Amino acid sequence: MLMKTIIPLILSLFLSLYCSNVQCAVSQQTVYSYADNQSIVQLVKQAVEYEWWSDQLDYQVELRKFYENPALENITQSMKQYKEISTDWYSLTFIEKCHIVYNNGNIAIIIASLKETDITTNDIQTGKGVFILHNTSDGWRIKRMNYYWHAADSQLLYPEVTNL
Repeated sequence: MLMKTIIPLILSLFLSLYCSNVQCAVSQQTVYSYADNQSIVQLVKQAVEYEWWSDQLDYQVELRKFYENPALENITQSMKQYKEISTDWYSLTFIEKCHIVYNNGNIAIIIASLKETDITTNDIQTGKGVFILHNTSDGWRIKRMNYYWHAADSQLLYPEVTNL
């Protein structure tokens, strides 16, 4: 009779301790992934909404905080052309939604809803951005990205001419 009482007690104690350890391990992984995902989303948001680079002499240093090659090289070349031509650029781009579709700790893929506003005319253009990030020794960096903008007269998306 004593054995019938002790065995279930021991089993329930064992299962209780085992389950709490599993729950703790899962919780720690979830917290780490959440913090990692937050830093990824923040980096993409900062990179897309980065608006003061055209006035900075050391813009290349700033861009290295967000990008790695080949995206860094393409953006740097675009910036050099922009500064040489002295184009008037009066639009601001914002991320409205950002969704991480893949993250294995080394590579992450993000899809973002974008809104670009012309600050002189208040015209708005919407689209999607696809970003591939790489976790480097300095943290997450955007390796590749593509923008797809809604055409003004249809719901179809067209790719931006300068996909990076």
